[in-house]
Amino acid sequence: MKEIKYLEVDGLLYPDLKMLSQKKTQLTKFGRMRLNYLKKYRPIFFTNLLVSDELNDYLLKFDDNVNEIYDVLIEQYKKKMNVTERLKGKDQMNWIYEMNNIQNEVMDFIKLNYLYN
Repeated sequence: MKEIKYLEVDGLLYPDLKMLSQKKTQLTKFGRMRLNYLKKYRPIFFTNLLVSDELNDYLLKFDDNVNEIYDVLIEQYKKKMNVTERLKGKDQMNWIYEMNNIQNEVMDFIKLNYLYN
């Protein structure tokens, strides 16, 4: 069994607990959104990942997977809605309108099915 060291502060003993150092990671939008969700709505799961030193790996893997899904869905919707570079050259405002609609639909799908569950 591991021996626990204690620190004395004002006559009281506190266990000398130290967390493992967390490496810095660069998360995109989806990783940061998932992190905020876990902190706010799933604090036990968040704490378990943090204490077991798996939080960064989990967030990076989640971020990569959701970014890949986002890109694939955008391309599929563009084909389905016939939003092409030709449309962009012909009618830019319509192209912007269609792309914004596609991005909003994909974001709603990702939020519902991946980020907030």
